[in-house]
Amino acid sequence: MLAAMMRRFLALALFAAMLAVAPQARAQAQGRTAAAPVLVELYTSQGCFSCPRANRLLGELSRDPGILALTFPVGYWDYLGWSDTFAQPEFTSRQRDYARTLRFRGPYTPQLIIGGVRQVSASDWDESRAALQEVQAEPAPAAENPTLSITRVDGGRVRVNIGSRPGHSGAADIWLVAYDPGPLTVFITTGENANRNVTHYNVVRRVTRVGAWSGAALWFERSRCSPQCAVIVQAPRGGRVFAVAATRRAND
Repeated sequence: MLAAMMRRFLALALFAAMLAVAPQARAQAQGRTAAAPVLVELYTSQGCFSCPRANRLLGELSRDPGILALTFPVGYWDYLGWSDTFAQPEFTSRQRDYARTLRFRGPYTPQLIIGGVRQVSASDWDESRAALQEVQAEPAPAAENPTLSITRVDGGRVRVNIGSRPGHSGAADIWLVAYDPGPLTVFITTGENANRNVTHYNVVRRVTRVGAWSGAALWFERSRCSPQCAVIVQAPRGGRVFAVAATRRAND
């Protein structure tokens, strides 16, 4: 009898402790989400049979306020019969940098790059979400990750503010990204996706290296970046993403 009562008491105490910790854990997770969104990049092609479904996954991820999900269309499957209408050579170059840094065999589609530190095939939604959760759960290196914001100012310009991190070592690239939230639908007439409508979300139109950051606070302005604009602070040649931010849409 006494042993049973002790077991019941311990079970109740453990349950109460879990209830006490849960709100704190949720608050910490919410604070991390609000302060440090994770960059998710989808490398996709209109000439890739598996890519339309991966595009839908990216669309779902784009609705999460703790994620900045961007689509980078590539054109190396154009020889299969359809030329991707959004692909640009610099997107393929960016993917190749990741291949060298993350040590995978070479560019492929559909591929997710998460935070600049993890890659996974976007064909498998479960594996993709698991990889994303693992990156989100990793503690942020506070000595390296700066605060970051991007806002619109007069004349359609954007202003970027990057906070100081004296503990940061080495220079990081600053990328300005113009993207179209979409959804953008293209009807494919030839190739592996012939006679299909392929829909895209957060399609990158232009990605430009605008400077470097070495740990000191800085700010700058740039001319119109539309329809939407994001800024990425990242280790060179496809390395870890230290911070990312995007302009707010009118209905956000």
